[in-house]
Order: sequence, then C-alpha cells, then structure tokens
Amino acid sequence: MYYSSEKIDEVIQAVDLVSLIRQYVDLKRVGSSYKGLCPFHVEKTPSFHVNSEKGVYHCFGCGVGGNAINFIMEMNQMSFTEAMMDLASKHGVKLPETSNQKPAGVSKTALYEAMNLACDFFQNNLWDKNDLSIQQYLKDRGLKLDLARSYRLGRSLDQWDSLYKYLKSQGVSDKAQVEAGLVRARSGDGSSGYYDLFRNRLMIPVSDAEGRVVAFAGRILPGDANPESAKYINSPATTIYKKGHLLFGYHQARAHMRAAGLAFLVEGYFDLLALVQAKIPNVVAAMGTAVTQQQINLLRGQVKEVYLLFDGDSAGQQAASRSLPSLLNVELDGKVMTLPEGEDPDTFVKKHGAEGLFQAAEKAEDILGYYATRLLATHGETLAGQAKAIREAKEMLALVPDAAKGQLLRKLLADKLGLEPSVFGLGFQRQKPHYEPPPPKPEPTPVQTAHARCLEILAHIIIHQELAKNLKDLTPYWPQDPSLAIFKALSQQYEANGRIEPEKIHIEADQNLAAWLSEALLTPRKYKAEKAASIFKEMAESLVLLAAAKKRQALSQEWEQAKQSGKQEDIEKVLTELQNLPSRWQKAR
Repeated sequence: MYYSSEKIDEVIQAVDLVSLIRQYVDLKRVGSSYKGLCPFHVEKTPSFHVNSEKGVYHCFGCGVGGNAINFIMEMNQMSFTEAMMDLASKHGVKLPETSNQKPAGVSKTALYEAMNLACDFFQNNLWDKNDLSIQQYLKDRGLKLDLARSYRLGRSLDQWDSLYKYLKSQGVSDKAQVEAGLVRARSGDGSSGYYDLFRNRLMIPVSDAEGRVVAFAGRILPGDANPESAKYINSPATTIYKKGHLLFGYHQARAHMRAAGLAFLVEGYFDLLALVQAKIPNVVAAMGTAVTQQQINLLRGQVKEVYLLFDGDSAGQQAASRSLPSLLNVELDGKVMTLPEGEDPDTFVKKHGAEGLFQAAEKAEDILGYYATRLLATHGETLAGQAKAIREAKEMLALVPDAAKGQLLRKLLADKLGLEPSVFGLGFQRQKPHYEPPPPKPEPTPVQTAHARCLEILAHIIIHQELAKNLKDLTPYWPQDPSLAIFKALSQQYEANGRIEPEKIHIEADQNLAAWLSEALLTPRKYKAEKAASIFKEMAESLVLLAAAKKRQALSQEWEQAKQSGKQEDIEKVLTELQNLPSRWQKAR
C-alpha cells in the first residue's frame, strides 16, 4: 500500500514517541532527550536515545533507529504498511482505502481483530446469566469477579464450532481464524469445514506489551468428561504470538513494576491473579514454561530486582535455577523466594496475605547463592556428587557470554560451594586461552565504498546544515545508490525552502537507512563552520574521484570498441571525454 509523504507525516506527528517507547523502555530525561536501556540488545549502560522534538530514536550501541513507524516495525516485527495501520488506528488518523488486491497472507491487523472478537465472545459466554457455573467456579477458587472482568477472562462453549460461526458472522475469514490459531480445518473423516480449538474451557487471554490480545490459554473445567483432557490448551505460535517472548500480565503490571522498582515473577495464571487480588500488582507470569531470555529482557527496562516466586516442589526449584543465566546476562538482581513444600503462590497468598508475602520476600536468597545451595542439595557432598555439581555449574556458566563476568561468577560460585576457583578450569570458556588474530576483513567493493562515502557526506551535511548549499553542486557526481533518495529529498527541501528538514524524510522499507538517518539527526555538531567546510571539501573530492573512476571504466570499454571499429571520430570523442574527467573538487568554498 502506498502512502503519501503527507499521510506518513500525519501519523508520525500524531504519536508521542516518548510515550510509545516508554511502553517498552524505562526512559529518563537527559537534557533535551531521553535515555534508557536498548530493547533490541543486551546492555548495562544506557545507549538508547529518544528525541521527541525530532521524532527519532537511536541506539548508539547496536545502531538501530528511526521514527515511530520504524520502532513499531522493529519491536513487533511488522511491515511498514502494518505499522502505519496500527499507529493510525490508535491515534485517530484516517488512512486511504486499501486496494482491492488481496495480499497473499493475513495481515497482523486482521489477526489482532480476530483475537479481540474472540475474547469478546468468550467474555459474553462467561457472563451469560443463563449459565452461572463458571462464575461459581471462579468464586470457589477465591477469585473476585471484578478481577476476572478486568483480565477479560471468558469461557469457550461445549460446542464444536460456536466460535467459528460467530467470527464468520463478524466478517472474519476462515484463513484469518486458522492463522490466529482459533480454529482448525476438519480432516481425516472425509468431512469439510472447521472446528474450534478451544471447547468447554475457562479462557484466559494473553496480551502483548501494548495490551492487544494475541493468544489464549484454555483451562479444563471441573467435571470434564474426558479423563485424558490436558489441564491447559494453549494457542499455537502465530505471526503475532511467540510464547517465550511474552509475560502474562505484563501490560497491566508495567507501571506498577516501574514504580516499585521490582517485579514478582510467578509461573502460572492463577498465581498472578491471586497476588493481584491481594493488592500486589507488580507481578508477571511466565505462563508455566521455563523463563526465557526474551521474557527477562522485558523486565530489565522496568525494574532493578526480580523476585522468583515459584512452587515449593522440585520442579519449581529447577525453574528458579534455570533462570539464573538469563538474569545474569542483563544484570538484574535476582532473588528466590522459597515457599513451604506443597505450597504455590496462589495458596500461600490466600493463607498469609500480602504481608506474609512481603515477609517471605525479606528472607529471599540471592539467586547465585540459591543455585549453589541447590547444587549441593541435589548432588550431595560426596566426591562423585561434587564432580556432578562442577559439571552442571560449568554448563550454566557457559551460557553467560561476558567473559569478565564469567570469571567473577566462577570465583563467587566456588566460594559458595567451598571449592577452589581452579576446579572450574578454562574448559567451558567460549574463547580460546591463546591469542588468535581475527581473520582479515574482505576488502570493500567499489559499490560498498561509494555507498559508505555517500552516507558519510549526507550525515556530515545533516549535522552541519550550513553545508546544504553544496547539495546542488554534488548532483553530477552522485551515484545510483540507495542513498540517492535521501540526497534528492534533501536537495528538494533546500531548493524549496533554503534549508533542509531531514526529520521529515521517510524511509519505508530500509531499516538500515532509517537507523543511519536517526543517528545523523541525534549526533551533535562536531566541528566549527570552517573545519566542517574543510572536511566536506575532502569528502566531496573523494566522491568526485569515485564518479570519475566509474566513468573511466565505462570509457575504457568504449575506447576498445572504437579501436576495433576504426572510426577516428569515435576515438577522438572518447579521448576528449577521458581528458575532461574531473580530478578533484574544483569549486572553491
């Protein structure tokens, strides 16, 4: 879908970039900009900058950057069109009608709409006055109905295709229902059509960081006739949902986590609901799976401490230990709260309330110490047991990529285990103990050299905008390069207004160019006017020489053809052009 530059401008200007990015990153004001930990790579020192006045963000650590549209594209893995539609719908911008040509797949926007309609359908079923059984079930579990409403709990009917028929009546295509993971095609018995994935279950919607429903967990209900029914049925992975990348309750808990500076991380849905009901809102759930690095990354921009509150059984202890590398990689202070045997956060907080939970938090053990204690408890203090503990610790430490941090952790862990640090050796380090020079980088091709030079010149002009008057003089030498669109846009701006406005240049598909532009916009002035002009002259001269080299190559081929033809006029024409090739940036500045 093509959008005019004016319409793209309208969407970008409608978005408060700082508010948008704060949904994912804890930003702090520094001068006229904001800084925080980059959501796209692991770092301990903030290098992610947001400038609301210029409407751009940039990470000077990993190099990503752009405007609000680029951020949504990068964060949610959307196409340019999907990001435009997403932001426009949220900020009241009317977009032109799409063409009648249907895309090959179902758009993410259509999947979000299907999931939201499904959530509404499940909610209506739960609150049906003619069937109060699910409401009674929630009451029996001690869950207040107001809380169930706020988390949009629902019910799937004990029918094969009730959701399918409802969504069909709302204009949701079969393909969208299938790709959203809501229905499946019938097969195997010769019949056709579709059936609901979720039937006769308590439905728990899972939302992304922006609060959009992207998946469901369907819990078995009391009295289920099939003894082999799974306790939970979960949505499959889709283009809008990857289970290990989300935390249940994150959207609701984010502001509370940031205010408290800490988060409680539990395993299950009802564990989270029980804590929220006990007035502990800074809680998220891993949804019953091993904690992933992506989930921990969501927390690192919001909190300094994470309290792991898993079940008191061995499975819960193992889950806490497996979280250690992920927490260490992002420098979060992890603590483990040990619950009594047979207890889980749901039952514990109902017995002891918020006060009891906070008392348990005060006794929480540092996760590295907890890990060491568990190693000894699991393997014992015999020679064979200690050997197993050392092997397991080596495997865990190998998951921490920072070599310096790994050395420190080896010493701390050895101290806690009562061992010498040397027992860990060097066998698990990823780098080799002796120095090996890195392989030589391949020489850049002429095309790569020209592209890099073009971007360097444009960045220099954007940073030192008084040099924009030279854009017109560069026109004969600018190559056919991806940078040409930016060069033309800047030239047209200067021709029309006598100044450039690089923040109004929109790069739709090329995220690398968008990141380059954001870096140029957020880089402060480097040189005084005279020095900047002198550097520009050197840059411009190299561009002229590159253009001359390319032209000389083409003329050489013409020269060979002219000699073979024997036409004197062709030979003289080529000679004249060769003699007139520029050798330097002639224009005095």
